[in-house]
Amino acid sequence: MTKRLPWNRENRWRWIDTLLAAIVVIGALLYVYELMVGSRGLQVDYIAANYGQYLRAVTVNLYMTTVAFVVGMTVGFFLGWLRTIRSVPVKKVIRDYTALADASSRSPFVRSGMLALTVAWTGVKYLVRRIGDAYVEIIRGTPLFVQILFAWSILVVNFPGLFTNPSSVAFTAGLVALTANTAGYQAEIFRAGLQTVHSGQVEAARALGFSRLGAMRHVILPQALRLIVPPLTNEYIGLFKASTLVFILGVQTEITFVANKNAFAGHVFEIFAIVTGIFLLITVVLAKVVQALESRFRIPGLGIQQTRSERHRARPAEVP
Repeated sequence: MTKRLPWNRENRWRWIDTLLAAIVVIGALLYVYELMVGSRGLQVDYIAANYGQYLRAVTVNLYMTTVAFVVGMTVGFFLGWLRTIRSVPVKKVIRDYTALADASSRSPFVRSGMLALTVAWTGVKYLVRRIGDAYVEIIRGTPLFVQILFAWSILVVNFPGLFTNPSSVAFTAGLVALTANTAGYQAEIFRAGLQTVHSGQVEAARALGFSRLGAMRHVILPQALRLIVPPLTNEYIGLFKASTLVFILGVQTEITFVANKNAFAGHVFEIFAIVTGIFLLITVVLAKVVQALESRFRIPGLGIQQTRSERHRARPAEVP
């Protein structure tokens, strides 16, 4: 019988690996610091006196990201749901309906009307699904920078009298572009999550008397939502970092615009350190919180692998 290594010895190499990774990261940061700052030194006094305005500016990015993400989640869910619909080919519909009509006692006029409605409904589902596919492919196939400029151009050209303040046009255009962008990516996330749930569970729910909406609410969503928490979190973090692109439109209150304006007055490296630290603080904390939630509410055996600590707790007691 092979003797298992004690827990502390088994995890020793993992801690060593983590320590070595931290040393490499810190060394790389120190090298970048020396390369960019050199003998000039980092003026900590400027950072301590001015970090507050950058914290206030990043709240604008957080506000735009959160609003765009929530609205995009609503749109993305329905687009993802629509993209999971698989319409029956028209030839099969006509063939099956003809076979059933031969044994029906209804008049030919009624049968023709029912066939037309069935074919029309099949065509509508097919058209809606293809429109959703086209939207997702357009969003994923074009840069966010281009989408921001496109949204700004539409607002300026088609609604010249709607916005009297240029800053409000820039803010609205950035918000619209971020919403449209994240809706396309979240649609793909929701589609993958919904299709992860086995079709047999949906069929079992329908057999028990659930409607399509009931099966979606009580069977599919409780499982799919737990699976899509990590990719949705990554999408939010990516959208938060991408929100800095709206500075090109002239949103004067967001963090990149403030940093770019102050950089011309000097203290470039101090500003870079402040902005980098703020983004790292927000994204790392958010990722850790969601990682804890994912571990707490995950469904064992469904899409998420068992952690090392859980595998260790699940081991039977060793026989001496």
